[in-house]
Amino acid sequence: MTAMRSHSPSVSPGAQQLAFSDPAPDREAGPATGATLNELMTADQVAELLLMPASTVKDYARRDTLPSIKLGKHRRFVRSQVQATLDALAGSSR
Repeated sequence: MTAMRSHSPSVSPGAQQLAFSDPAPDREAGPATGATLNELMTADQVAELLLMPASTVKDYARRDTLPSIKLGKHRRFVRSQVQATLDALAGSSR
């Protein structure tokens, strides 16, 4: 069973749009993506946010359905890139 993390944004039942909180401004932007370190998420965090299994998130990342960054053997997701991808998918399905 996965413990709830206090820093994860919550999604209210029936919400039409996912609630992505703004990253704290205390971290500097990375040169490659312009993303802050606070925007980096693990597959488990993305899975919790999207209410799906982490294995599905990892599979979507491997197939480039969800954008991700490989850091050695670790995969991280940039919150703003995930949000943009979901917004684009939601727009194309209407």
